[in-house]
Amino acid sequence: MTRREALRLAAGSLAAGTAAGLSGCASALPPLGSQLDFGRVDVPDPDKPTYRQWLPAPSRIANDRRHYNVLFRRPTAIDYIAPVRFAVPKKSLLTDLDYVGVDYADYDRLLSTPFGVVLEGQFDAATVTEALADTGYGGEGSYHEYDLFTRSDDPRTVALRDGTVVFASERAHEAADVRALVDAGAGRTDRYHEVSDRFARASAAIGESRMVEFLRPFEARSWLKAEAFRFDGEAAYHVLTHHYPDGEAVPTDRLKRRSVQKRLLTREVDAFHYEERGQMATVAGRVPPGEGLDPSAEPYPPHATWGGAVDSGTVTLRHEAGEAVGAANLRYELRSPDGTTVQSGTPWSGTETVRAGDTTTVSRDGSTDVARFVLQFTAEGASYGSVFTLETEGDG
Repeated sequence: MTRREALRLAAGSLAAGTAAGLSGCASALPPLGSQLDFGRVDVPDPDKPTYRQWLPAPSRIANDRRHYNVLFRRPTAIDYIAPVRFAVPKKSLLTDLDYVGVDYADYDRLLSTPFGVVLEGQFDAATVTEALADTGYGGEGSYHEYDLFTRSDDPRTVALRDGTVVFASERAHEAADVRALVDAGAGRTDRYHEVSDRFARASAAIGESRMVEFLRPFEARSWLKAEAFRFDGEAAYHVLTHHYPDGEAVPTDRLKRRSVQKRLLTREVDAFHYEERGQMATVAGRVPPGEGLDPSAEPYPPHATWGGAVDSGTVTLRHEAGEAVGAANLRYELRSPDGTTVQSGTPWSGTETVRAGDTTTVSRDGSTDVARFVLQFTAEGASYGSVFTLETEGDG
């Protein structure tokens, strides 16, 4: 999901800490059609993966856990057409992220993990503290050099210092724990790359760029997947690596075939390059200028903070801070303990736009077997997932 840039792939995206050249062998590949060129794609070199300092060892999730998913982005705004697979992840990030006084595009760095999200930028703690004062967050003391703020509706926690927000949501994050991220950032706990040789090699190879994502091995998928988008001012480059366990054969023919079929990289690539080094297979592709999505024309969930309360027979919903949103883009569901939707509708009526400070009340219309209130963002007939949930405890 990134931009287009000039034809080139990093000579060192496979070497630890530096970019490694991707060289391939055209004769080993099936014949290519006119829409996809095979050859040397020179990708811009990655930066060093400094995001690793924030990543706790997987054992902070569970003792037997060896890997977890990671997404790093530089959120600053872009004003050009972007590859689909670069643009889309922002939508899910916004459904899971509260507004705390800093606009999404004003963060310099964003790191999403099962523990929560680390957000860094040029802002001071006072700006965030002031924004939180107008919401349902309350002070909860401190943890080392961070001030803590929490709330119990759709439970969330913010850890704050100048230039850094660490945010965790029990709804959005598998192992919500701002302390784990803070401890890793300060070096007080083992870090992911220090305890996992596979992740250390994968992260050193893929480096850091406008977007980097890791997907952990899962069930039948034995490999650790890493991908990145890089830019050079003209084109975008998509780099994808699969890291296979020691002793497992790398499926070379299958990977090359899927590359030719445009089933590995973002669909806009017009040229690609394949290389293997030990247990690591790498595919890199170039996205020509003007191919992809226009970010300014895409529907994105609002970067907002939501709050609510349950009373007998009603649910009160509040837009507390952040971006306005069209009333028609919001939909609620009341769900039974087994997840069945027993009532749904549009929470706001009589207005076109919902802004910070707006409140509405949803009547449960006699539905007594209700366990959860769910607020969703929808656009163009599609749901982008829940942006707020509230446990109703069956109070009818």
